[in-house]
Amino acid sequence: MSLNQDFQLTEATASIDQAGRASLGEQAVAGEYRILINPAGQILLDPIAHRPEAEQWLWQNPEALASVKLGIEQAKAGQVKDLGSFAEYADLEIED
Repeated sequence: MSLNQDFQLTEATASIDQAGRASLGEQAVAGEYRILINPAGQILLDPIAHRPEAEQWLWQNPEALASVKLGIEQAKAGQVKDLGSFAEYADLEIED
């Protein structure tokens, strides 16, 4: 995990209730956060992005991930080749 140290102070403050809960308001857009705390008692909430289990293999395979990223960059640059419609394969049964 890499930490970006470019924090910016916001106008918002958070109060902790008796159950230890804090309302973070509109600043908190992720559903789940990793909690980090330093020796000074500062708390950092790091958003967790969950990946679908079916896609997890890609993130664990550096060669495949690099290939996908290259393809995305090529598509952005307009380096594409139209292979026509694949509609005829839409109802094809695929074995696992």
